[in-house]
Amino acid sequence: MKKILMVVAAATALASCREANTGVQSRPSANGATESKVLRFDTTFAKPAGARTYAHTYTGTMLVGETKKVAVPVEIDWTTVQEGGCPQVAAIQVYQLNAADRRTKLVARALRDAVCKPGQQPAGSARTTGATPYTGAAYLKLTCEAREIRRTTSVTFTINGLGYHDTLDGDSTATSAAQ
Repeated sequence: MKKILMVVAAATALASCREANTGVQSRPSANGATESKVLRFDTTFAKPAGARTYAHTYTGTMLVGETKKVAVPVEIDWTTVQEGGCPQVAAIQVYQLNAADRRTKLVARALRDAVCKPGQQPAGSARTTGATPYTGAAYLKLTCEAREIRRTTSVTFTINGLGYHDTLDGDSTATSAAQ
C-alpha cells in the first residue's frame, strides 16, 4: 500500500512540475521581446583560405497552413567562395525572426551540391557573357510548425554561389551584399 501511495505522490509531483509556466511558454506577453533573431541552423561546407568571399542575405515569410495561415519571418544568410573552378556555397545560417513567439518552430537541413553546373543569377543582375555561368548550389529543407493551427509546412529552398535564391510563399524582400 505504501508503494502505491509513493508512486501516486511522485506522479502527482512530477505532473505539477511539468504543468508549471506552460501559459507563459506557449503565449509570450506583449511586453516581451518583439522580433528577436534566433539562429536555427548553422553549417560550414568550405572554409575560405584567404579567398574573397561574398555574403548574401534573403529575408522572407514562410506561410504555414492552408485555409488558416500563420506567417513566420525567416532570414537566410549564406557565404560564397570561389572553389573548384566556380563559385560555391561555403556556409549557411538560417534565423527565425519571431523566435519570441514560441507558438512557431523552424527547423532547417542543408545539402550541398559542389558540382559546377549552369546556374541562375540573382534577379536584377546583368549577364556579362552570353553563356550561362557555372556554380555550385545548396538545397535547404525548411520545416515550420505552428502550434496555434496545428499544422506543419515544408519547403525546399535553393541557393547558389552566384547569389541566386528561391522565394518563400509569403511577401519577401531580398538583399545581397559583397564583402
